Amino acid sequence: MKLGIVLTLFAVFLTSCTPTVRNTLLSKNSNVELVKKGAFGFSEEEERFIEQEARTFNINIPDRQEIMRFVNYFLASRQEFERMMQRANYYMPVIKPILKKHNLPEELALLPAIESGFNPFAVSRAGAAGLWQFIPSTGRRYGLRIDQDVDERFDVIKSTEAAALYLKDLYEMFKSWELALAAYNCGENCIIRRTGGMDFWLTQGFLPAETRNYVPAFFAVLLLARYPEKYGLSLNVQGLNLKAEKLEEETTVEKVTKRVNVRESVFRDLNPHIRGDRIPPGIHIYIPKDRLVFSEEGFIRLENGAKLIIR
Repeated sequence: MKLGIVLTLFAVFLTSCTPTVRNTLLSKNSNVELVKKGAFGFSEEEERFIEQEARTFNINIPDRQEIMRFVNYFLASRQEFERMMQRANYYMPVIKPILKKHNLPEELALLPAIESGFNPFAVSRAGAAGLWQFIPSTGRRYGLRIDQDVDERFDVIKSTEAAALYLKDLYEMFKSWELALAAYNCGENCIIRRTGGMDFWLTQGFLPAETRNYVPAFFAVLLLARYPEKYGLSLNVQGLNLKAEKLEEETTVEKVTKRVNVRESVFRDLNPHIRGDRIPPGIHIYIPKDRLVFSEEGFIRLENGAKLIIR
């Protein structure tokens, strides 16, 4: 995808400040029924959807009870899950075209829900960072710049490009999406050492619990994204129009914020990959396309009337 086109991204990444998008993550049928509190099973339509997704990835259908377990797990923290999916919607216009360019299933655009909760500032205890949770060595292997000035694991486009290449390599290595997804979670060496590259369903007992649960948890996210109304989820969001700009010369955050007339706190929220004040040449930044008006109440008001909270 060409940088410089207008992107619909996010205005503020903090959970407490997350605005909402209009469209759900995947196309959906409006003929759904609300699930009442208590135990429930999958409808025929949902069963067909699960079977269809399994065919997309050419894998065995995960155990329905395991998928249901993770549906219930996510719904137990409904508001947190809604905020996560609302954040996810900002990234769909960016992530899906990159996956398509690499001939990967568009459903993989939802993997950051499992990896980072779609929090671009996320850093794990193991040092994995960004939406796609790259550790430094893997990030550098796939072309991400990580130094004192820039950490492209936090760059939406660059990290998605790297994740697409990594996922393609994992699939080529294992010839199985179950093992490729498991390897994305715990690393290819983990999968080789613990399973010998054999069938995921026969060897999953040798994997860490988080990796063992990765596929059914992913299917639960796909299902909830496809039928949000049935599960009483509200995923309505308004986004902020941004554009990506490649800087040909070295500059500073201060100079950029003055040029585009945004507060530094807003710039930092939109550009978590810029670590200090210096911006080296060749780095991409994200800036608002719409004119912003700041209010004393702590809101950004756009020309179109949308109102977004800032830190």
